[in-house]
Formats: sequence, structure tokens, C-alpha cells
Amino acid sequence: MERLTSFADLLELQQVDARIDQLLEDRRSLPELAAHAQARRAAQVAAAALEESTNLLRSLDRDITRLDHELLMSEQRLAEQERRLFAGGMNAREAQNMRADVDSLRRRISTIEDELLELLEQREGRQEKQKVLQKEADSTKEVERDLAIRISEARSAIDSSVGRHRERRGELAGVVAPELLRMYRRLRERRGGIVVGELSGRVCGACHLAMSVGEYDQIREDTIPQCIHCAAILVF
Repeated sequence: MERLTSFADLLELQQVDARIDQLLEDRRSLPELAAHAQARRAAQVAAAALEESTNLLRSLDRDITRLDHELLMSEQRLAEQERRLFAGGMNAREAQNMRADVDSLRRRISTIEDELLELLEQREGRQEKQKVLQKEADSTKEVERDLAIRISEARSAIDSSVGRHRERRGELAGVVAPELLRMYRRLRERRGGIVVGELSGRVCGACHLAMSVGEYDQIREDTIPQCIHCAAILVF
């Protein structure tokens, strides 16, 4: 039977397809992907810690504002009660009640001042912690951003290379005999990997197994010679 032409082109087509497959696998398994996922988790943890700290600071600020207001009101009431007490004009029972009220206000003011001082100290410590958490959040976010840029650049380079190889593949597919191309596609769909092998002596370049002289002579007569061991299309 007449041998089809373009076997050498088919061999190159397989090489191009193999390179495209490898490039796509490289794209899926970029080493930066795992690092980026880890960096994203670290950034999320840092952001959550920063948000929690921010909420605590806001809560402290609200408590401080509330106590500041209560302290002001208590001091104003104390000043008013002391003014009335010193002004006189009250009977003994009223004066006694007024002094009790003044003493209670003084104790309350002292308590508020202690609570306020404690909250101010807590806020100062929290503000220092906030700076550390902010720095950590910024740092982890920057690492995540840098890795994302590297991934984008790597993918862009791979996509560009894949595009060039696909262009070459189109050229080769246009010159390979249709019957040969159909068989090649069927073999790749069923088996994948190497489905075209260049003969070296009587050894298949796909499975690296040798054929007998009789087997070799037989396949040489086929329109599309195939290895008797692995069914790869053979290129003489």
C-alpha cells in the first residue's frame, strides 16, 4: 500500500503537543501558587487580628468617652452640692443628707477616675499592639501581592509560549495527511502521552521495544505503520 507522507511533520506535531501539555501543566502547578495560598491565609489571619484589635480600641474609646462624660457630670453635681452646702440655710437633717450626697459623689468620682485611668492604660497598650498588628497585616498583604504579581507574570509568559506553540501546531496540522492526523488524535484521546515513535533500527521510539525482522517487514508495508507492541505510529 502507498505510504502516507508527512510522518516527519507528525513527529514534530507530537513534540509541539507535548510541549503545550507541559506548559499547561507548569501553569497549573506554579511553585508560587502554594506560597500564594499560604500568604493569603496569613494575610487573612493578620487582617482578622487587626480588625479585632480595632474593634477593641473602638470599644475602649466608647467606654472612655462614657466615663469622661460621667466624670464631668459628677464633678459638676459635686460642685453644685458643695456650693449649696457651704451656702447654708438648711436645717440639720437637710445638711446631713447634703453632706452624705457630697461624700457619695466624691467616692463615685474617685472610682470613675480609677476606672478611667485603667482604661487609658489599656488603650495605650492596645494602641502599641495595634501598630504591631498593622505592620504585620501590611507585611503579609505585601507578600501576597508580590506573589500574585509573580504568578501573573509567570502565567503571562507561559500563555505567550503556548500561543506560539499553538500557532506552530496549526501550521503542522495543516500539512499532515488528514487520515494520519485523525489516527494521531484518536490515539492521543485514548492513551495520551507518546503515540508517535521514530524507528531506530527495529526499535520503537515510543515504547523502546524491538520488533522481529518479520514484524518489521510487515509494518513497512502498511499505509500507516504502527508498533506491534504499543500501537504508536511509526516514523521511519
